[in-house]
Amino acid sequence: MDTLDCSCRGPLLLHEANMVIDSLKRDIRRLTNDLVRKDTLISAYGSTLRAQAQSRIDMSFQTEFPEEPATTSQPACSTPQQNQPWTEVVARRQRGVLRRFSPSPFNLSNRYSVLADSNVADPAHAIPLPPQHRSAEQSRPTAPPPKPPAPRRVARERPRHPPSSTRPVTVLVGSSMVRHVTLPRSETWCLPGARVEDVQTRVPEVVEQHPTASAIVVHVGSNDIRLQQSEKLKSDFTSLIQTILATGKKCIVSGPIPSACFSDMQFSRIRQLHAWLVGYCSRERVPFVDNFGSFWRRRSLFARDGRHLNRAGASLLASNLELALEAHHTPC
Repeated sequence: MDTLDCSCRGPLLLHEANMVIDSLKRDIRRLTNDLVRKDTLISAYGSTLRAQAQSRIDMSFQTEFPEEPATTSQPACSTPQQNQPWTEVVARRQRGVLRRFSPSPFNLSNRYSVLADSNVADPAHAIPLPPQHRSAEQSRPTAPPPKPPAPRRVARERPRHPPSSTRPVTVLVGSSMVRHVTLPRSETWCLPGARVEDVQTRVPEVVEQHPTASAIVVHVGSNDIRLQQSEKLKSDFTSLIQTILATGKKCIVSGPIPSACFSDMQFSRIRQLHAWLVGYCSRERVPFVDNFGSFWRRRSLFARDGRHLNRAGASLLASNLELALEAHHTPC
């Protein structure tokens, strides 16, 4: 019985398979015809677009460079045409009305033509003019040479907090970024707009006014980024650190702070300065305070201008400095 069923089912399955194959062939032919038709439409559309683009280019070319009007050819003549006298010059008014200038009743001959032919043989024998007839440029006194520019002087802001009763052990010197930074047993020297070389010139004054201070903390460099002189900035930092160490004081470098309003170029330069200071201070065994990670992408720590620190930012900077002073056994 099973054998009979199998013998009957075989031709049926073969017939179904042939029907499926025929259906697939019809679908393939239909899809092929559709693809051919679409390719034809695309080709026609592309040729239409090219023709329209060419016509637009031709129209624009004709608009920008119009054809020049044909000029009337003049008959060639070996005899030059005699120009009309100036009294018969034809003038054209705005409305196209022609008129002729009448001859001038005045005598326009050059009365000084005889003097124009005579030349001075030697300019040294020329008669000098009196002072009242000399030109203003000849009588003007020579200006003195310009004076050299005065050295740049950065004024110090008075500390907003009263000085402690004891003498300070640490002195913080920096730009306006340290305006609101206060440390125990320390005095803050805020120099608005100061650069690295400005702080270096104030080091002798700091040492003279605070002989008991054992360490000088410097926070500067943001104003030097605008000058775009990386090599000069590195040289100025080297001179500043060596000047402080030559006084016998400990030098602590507070790293630069990436401001919230820096452009991409300024951010790249301040990051390069940070990386260079890390390597240089490590080689010279100078304590370095890393502020880059603490202030990066933290807009809430800056004032409205996006450049200076607000109270929260100044408090965070003071905390970083206190931790650095404690780590290097410097009392604060």
